[in-house]
Amino acid sequence: MANLRKNDLESPDRRAVVYWLILVLLLLLALLPSYRITPAIPDDALLNLWWSISFSASKYGLVWVGLLIALLIEPGWKKTPVLLLPVLLLIGTGAWLNEHVIKPAIAEPRPSVSFLASAAAGPVLEEGVDAFYALPDKSSRSEYLARQLAEESRLRLPPLLREHWIEETGYSFPSGHAFAATALASWFMFVILSAGKRLWLLPVLWGWGAAVAYSRIMLGVHRPEDILAGAVEGVLLVAVVLSLAWRSLDPLISRRE
Repeated sequence: MANLRKNDLESPDRRAVVYWLILVLLLLLALLPSYRITPAIPDDALLNLWWSISFSASKYGLVWVGLLIALLIEPGWKKTPVLLLPVLLLIGTGAWLNEHVIKPAIAEPRPSVSFLASAAAGPVLEEGVDAFYALPDKSSRSEYLARQLAEESRLRLPPLLREHWIEETGYSFPSGHAFAATALASWFMFVILSAGKRLWLLPVLWGWGAAVAYSRIMLGVHRPEDILAGAVEGVLLVAVVLSLAWRSLDPLISRRE
C-alpha cells in the first residue's frame, strides 16, 4: 500500500478507507443471521466456549486481547501505547455512556430476566420484570436474583450460566460487549490496513468480533437488535475518532521504510 504524501497526512490512504469500510460492513452483515437463532440452554462444552468468547470482550479480557493484537502488529513495546491506549479510552468512554445513559433511557430488559419472570421458569421472579428492575441498582438485583435462584428448586441451570445471569442484571440495549468488540476490531483493522502489514490478522479480528456478538445471544443475555445496535455504535464511534484524529495518528501507525 502506497504511503501517504507528506503534505496530505490529514487524509487517510483511500484504499485503506475503502477496505476498512468493506470489512466492517461484512462484520455487520455477519450479524444479521442472528435473527434466526432461537437460544436454548447450551450443554457444558458449548457453554464454556461461549462464556470464554464473551469474557474476551469484557472489561477484564479486552485489555489482554488488545495488547496481544498490538504486539502482533508491532512486535516490541515501542508503539504499543499509541496503538492500544486511544481505543481503550474510546471504548471506556462509550461503555460508560452505554451503561449510565443509553441503557437506562431505553430500559430494555435482558432476555434472561424476561425468561426468569415467565411461567416457563417457575417463575423465578414472581413479581415480574418491572418489579425486578425497580430495585435500586445492579448489585441489588444480582443479590436478589441469587437468592431467588437458590430457593427455586424446579429450574436447573448450569452453574456457569446461573452465575453469569446473576452478574448480568443491567439493561439489554445496546450490547456493551458487541460495542467493545466491534470498536476494537474496527480500530485494529484500520491500523493494519494503514500500516500495510500483518494482513493475516484481518480475518482473525473479523471472526473474533462476530463470535463475541453471537456469544451474547447464545448466553441468553442479549437479543439480535441489541447486538446490531452495539456493533453499529462501535463502528461509528471509531470512524468519527479516526476522521478527527488522523493527522496525529497516521505518522505513528503507517508503514515507513
